[in-house]
Amino acid sequence: MKAMLNSLMQLQSVDNKLQALEALKGDLPQQIQKLKDELQSLKDQHEAEKNALTEAKKSRLHWEGDLKVSEEKLNKYQDQLYAVTTNKEYDAITIEIDTAKEKKDESENKILELIEEEETRTAEEKNLASQVEMMQENLIKKEKNLKEKIQATEKESLSFEDRRKELSGSIQRNVLYQYERIRKGLGNSAVAEVRNYGCIACLTTIPPQRVVEIRMMNQLILCESCGRILVHKSEKELVEN
Repeated sequence: MKAMLNSLMQLQSVDNKLQALEALKGDLPQQIQKLKDELQSLKDQHEAEKNALTEAKKSRLHWEGDLKVSEEKLNKYQDQLYAVTTNKEYDAITIEIDTAKEKKDESENKILELIEEEETRTAEEKNLASQVEMMQENLIKKEKNLKEKIQATEKESLSFEDRRKELSGSIQRNVLYQYERIRKGLGNSAVAEVRNYGCIACLTTIPPQRVVEIRMMNQLILCESCGRILVHKSEKELVEN
């Protein structure tokens, strides 16, 4: 059991070092994921604005076509007005002229509205395109930064991962399961030393008789307060660490 408890101590040390290496990345992975989500949302907005701008241009072309038709009709009816010979013909043509003028005014108003919309949407499309470009550049920088940090610690991380596998293989499955359960529940901390009659993790005082049992390192003993596996390091081990 003593050998297994020593392996657990070493495993905890390895897990602490792996956690420290992971911490070197900081919150870069989270920042990168957030940036990717924001970038996708911005790209969607940009695409929607481009589509709306295209539709506005199509609509303007449609109303420009209607305006041309209305102007041609208006010119035709005005020419015909000079050739009428009866009041009835005059009234009929006058109605057509008024209708053509209304259509012409409607088309002109729509065209003006669409020109304003195009100007607004063009400015917004350019603004969104600029934001997308800046965000992409920022994302590339952060991804490069993260890659450099990963590369800087990769060799060391792999070495610790290999050591972790080696240590895990020397520990009984049920004990390893308990270690992992405690570690995941207590923020990577499953093993705690006993010093000065107390658990150094939660600072709870441990009865002298219990401390004697822990120092013997021949059984698995959990802290009654925090639930961690309690171990004892010799003076030599303390000096070495």
